[in-house]
Amino acid sequence: MEPFDGLPERKRKTRMNPLTDRAGMESTFGPDNLVTLDGVSPEVVPHEATRVFLTQVGLPDRGGWFEAGQCLLDGDPGIGGPEWQAVAETYPDCPFDMSTWLALGGIGMDDVIVDTAAGTVYCIPDDGSPHLLNSGIDALAHFLRALEEERPEYDPEAAGDEGVDPEGAAERLLHRMRQADPAAVENPQSSWYRVLEGVRNLLQAY
Repeated sequence: MEPFDGLPERKRKTRMNPLTDRAGMESTFGPDNLVTLDGVSPEVVPHEATRVFLTQVGLPDRGGWFEAGQCLLDGDPGIGGPEWQAVAETYPDCPFDMSTWLALGGIGMDDVIVDTAAGTVYCIPDDGSPHLLNSGIDALAHFLRALEEERPEYDPEAAGDEGVDPEGAAERLLHRMRQADPAAVENPQSSWYRVLEGVRNLLQAY
């Protein structure tokens, strides 16, 4: 199957306001659990919104669904280079330019990457081809926050006295994802659908 080519042209426009900010991320993950990069110049990360997010907002380190990559934790963003060239050769039919990719971390066994020139977030699944994950890093963070907000409804260890509602949680999450970043769930092979399956199965199948 040919890789999903991601965003239609009409959806490639940069959002005026990010979907989440530092205060929102702190309220969900805690201020001590967010990873930011210091001193990242426009030459290193040309896409302004991505650069601002990485330096001022941050992603969760190892909590919830996302686990930050070691390069991000070490503050040493390795962008492009021979390693990504080797990855690109592994997927000769992939339409994406990996020369400006920065590894952010992973969701389960799937690698999560941001294009530092365009701002698009991609995923390389453990058992599939690279595909668009989110239209921007703020959308990725928004999805991760939504998953944590719904956690008491699908994680028995976090559930309250009323029990869990995994089907309802999955439906609400998909609705929120479509509202916030429609391109992220247009591809039926997107890793987000695997995440939602894990929600439905009380995390037992993820």
